[in-house]
Amino acid sequence: MAEFETEPDPEERLSRDETIARLKQIREGLREVVDNLHENIECIESDTLQQYRLDAESKAVNLEAEVKRLREDLKAIKDLLDPNLEKKKPRDM
Repeated sequence: MAEFETEPDPEERLSRDETIARLKQIREGLREVVDNLHENIECIESDTLQQYRLDAESKAVNLEAEVKRLREDLKAIKDLLDPNLEKKKPRDM
């Protein structure tokens, strides 16, 4: 098992002011990382939402086309079953 030193060598030890300055640098670096992560998350979310919107629009167009085709098929079936159906409808009174 490796042994760990709990105290750095006196030559390597930072002064209190150096330690504070180093901690401030680390904190600023972490803030930048957090800001970048927030920007990346927003980009991903907006791209994902945009893709969902485009998918939904595409599906709506496809469904509308299918409904139109089904109506045409229904009309064709009605015409095949009874071509005089339109003539049998009651007239407006």
